[in-house]
Amino acid sequence: MDFDMSPEQVELQRMVRDFARNEIAKAQEQMDRDHDFPYDCWRQWCELGMGGIMLPEEYGGSDLDSLSYIIAMEEVATVSQTFALIWQVHILVSNMYKLLGTEQQKREWLPRFASGEILGAFCLTEPGAGSDAGGIATKAERRDGQWILNGNKIFISNAGTKISDGLVVMAVTGVRESGRKALSCFIVPRDAPGFELGQSFTKMAWHGMDNRELVFSDCRIPEANLLGAEGAGLRQALGALNLGRIVFGALGASLVRACLEESLTYAKDRRQFGQPISSFQLIQAKLADMATHAEAVRRFTHYVAWMHSQGMDCHTEAAMVKTMGSELATRAALDAFQIHGGYGFMHEFKVNRLFRESKMLEIGEGTNEVQRLLIARALGC
Repeated sequence: MDFDMSPEQVELQRMVRDFARNEIAKAQEQMDRDHDFPYDCWRQWCELGMGGIMLPEEYGGSDLDSLSYIIAMEEVATVSQTFALIWQVHILVSNMYKLLGTEQQKREWLPRFASGEILGAFCLTEPGAGSDAGGIATKAERRDGQWILNGNKIFISNAGTKISDGLVVMAVTGVRESGRKALSCFIVPRDAPGFELGQSFTKMAWHGMDNRELVFSDCRIPEANLLGAEGAGLRQALGALNLGRIVFGALGASLVRACLEESLTYAKDRRQFGQPISSFQLIQAKLADMATHAEAVRRFTHYVAWMHSQGMDCHTEAAMVKTMGSELATRAALDAFQIHGGYGFMHEFKVNRLFRESKMLEIGEGTNEVQRLLIARALGC
């Protein structure tokens, strides 16, 4: 078994690490300060080919595989979970176009996603539908050669920036014989009649990432804006979210790594009872756990990303690595906060942000409770 990265992946990791430390770190400071989307940093990032990292070259992409994407994601997320999540949603959406779109849809939208001219948003969650996607109430009706959408979405990431466009919206298009709703995916341009941006939300973390409500009031889009097969939206969405769950494993590993880096530096500098606190065994135990967990989640994430890149079924493994990575990230953030003591309570210290960011990883891309149900189902329970 070969666990080494290819020379191309090593170079990609180096390039992304340098950009993250030199540019994304400054963007993170800006986002914490004014809560605005980092347009300049996003433009520079996409000029490196990262907006279309997994898209075919014929559409302006870099045509790299899932593992290369995860390797790059780890470096970004260690510096800024916010920028990493902005990028993750964008890649999720562009991959849906790649996998489900018609040739006309691909040629119209993918080059713009790849260049970063536009930003992708995936619109699933509603006030009454989160983990229960079957609770979606937004409806789409075919009428006079158009689709008419009515309903509300909530907590939608990337939807309200100046460059958000080509939103992927899930809506009910019928009822199956079983009585369950048939869901479909639609492409909604930012200027579609009847589409409005609702309220944005003030969050405890992820400042700079736009999250808001969306309102569809007789929103009219062309009939050709159906993305994928009618009625197959739930299956299509779950397929897209599979890669997202692997990414959340990488986000967890990166957050643990960031907690370790901050805590180790602090513990060596902070002195109590005449010696650095890094010499105390209880502190050493927390640091050792962080190092162990960061490596374990990273290796597991790489394996599942490799499975994904090979086209193997990895739904169960993706649920596992998402659950493991997010929960160990929460634990690492708590330990990092404890090591920093009162200083962890201060916004000036990075662990304060890491602490605030950690918990949401257990909720996004499907709650860990849902992930455990999926794992149990795979076990035959």
